Amino acid sequence: MAMKVLKLGIERDYKHFLYYINGLGDVCRKPKSGGADEILALKAVNRDSSYLYFIDKDGDVSRSERPRHKPR
Repeated sequence: MAMKVLKLGIERDYKHFLYYINGLGDVCRKPKSGGADEILALKAVNRDSSYLYFIDKDGDVSRSERPRHKPR
């Protein structure tokens, strides 16, 4: 189950842009046709390695727990 970390309410245009959270925790978008990245929110999250961070359907930053590997 996902938990909201930060409410941004980003209006997304999936036809022209790709949206992601970079390694520094910035929320970014990049044109599909190529070109420079645009930072939408600086330092939006402080990452914890036990969670996966993503932009949810409401345009907010959410996280869910990473699956754990079972030992063989």
